[in-house]
Amino acid sequence: MNIRNNTPHSGKATLAGAATVALSASLIALALSGCKKKEGAPEGKTAAGEAIHVVVAAAQGRPFEDWGAYSADLRGGEDATLTAPMQGGRVNQISDVGKSVAAGQALCDIESAKYSAMLAAARSAVEVAKGEQERQKVNVEKGFVGKAVLDQAELGFQQARVNMLQAQRTYEDSRCQAPFAGVLVSRLVERFQSVAPNAPTVRVAATNRLEAVVSIPETEARDFREGQSAEFSLVQDTGRVFAGKLKSVDRAVEEKNRTVMARIEVPNPGNTLRPGMVGRARILRRKIPNAVVIPSTAVLRMQEGTMVMLARGGKALEVPVKLGPTSGDSVVIDSGVAAGDTLITTGAFQVATGSRVTYDIPKQFAAGK
Repeated sequence: MNIRNNTPHSGKATLAGAATVALSASLIALALSGCKKKEGAPEGKTAAGEAIHVVVAAAQGRPFEDWGAYSADLRGGEDATLTAPMQGGRVNQISDVGKSVAAGQALCDIESAKYSAMLAAARSAVEVAKGEQERQKVNVEKGFVGKAVLDQAELGFQQARVNMLQAQRTYEDSRCQAPFAGVLVSRLVERFQSVAPNAPTVRVAATNRLEAVVSIPETEARDFREGQSAEFSLVQDTGRVFAGKLKSVDRAVEEKNRTVMARIEVPNPGNTLRPGMVGRARILRRKIPNAVVIPSTAVLRMQEGTMVMLARGGKALEVPVKLGPTSGDSVVIDSGVAAGDTLITTGAFQVATGSRVTYDIPKQFAAGK
């Protein structure tokens, strides 16, 4: 009957129970206070009652130029690879690369003496055939022979002329005769080398005006037409820009990569540029006289769509926008923002609509929003 009074640790048990109750009450209070904190704002956004300092920029109303930029290869405005004569031969002489040439100038000698003799023989054959034609014409007029004989003589004369023209072409090939004024940009044979019939020998290009060749994606090609303004710059010298114009746009799409070939005419004062160089070409799609332009850093791509965050009356406001063309770090806004609006460019992901914001007012807003 005296067991409870004689238990040695009954006092300690009572104290431990009390401590446990107190600890539980503290944990409950802490949990409740945590729940109250979470009710303020969505995760990742500042509560409406807390002001956050952000960086802003102006939406500008100004003219805007929409350019398309593409990789480009330079080629001569006129570009030709010459070939060896139809019977080939040994290279006796060849000009140096980089040499300026005039139209008709000889750039090599591939047994040209032999082909010159063949040309002389062909010319003589034409004279003989012409004489025969004239003789038979007189005979027909006098009634000595029938018209069939004259027809045969005329056919022989025409064949002799064809042979002479072929001999003339072969002779020109044996001398690598330049078809136009330009520069010898490369040679594909060397002196004392024997070359096969019709083998490539030298390449000549007109360098006073070059062509920048670009491949435009099929989806963008419809924006371009001949005569549009264009620019070209070298990869290693982007600071120097050569102004030109769009010369041609192919009407067919390449099946493999779904692109359209276009050629930009590029003036080459001082022959600074050379065929084979690579660079960057830009083509002016259109000019927008009064566009609303904002920094691209202000654009938010959300699950709901494309947004920007405005700062109005000390609070943030999320606004959906429709984007237009871009240029560098600027983008045109087709709808959703007006010129003069204050856009949050840094800190936009930390606020939500209604969040309080602070920022330094830029000079362009001194008399505006």
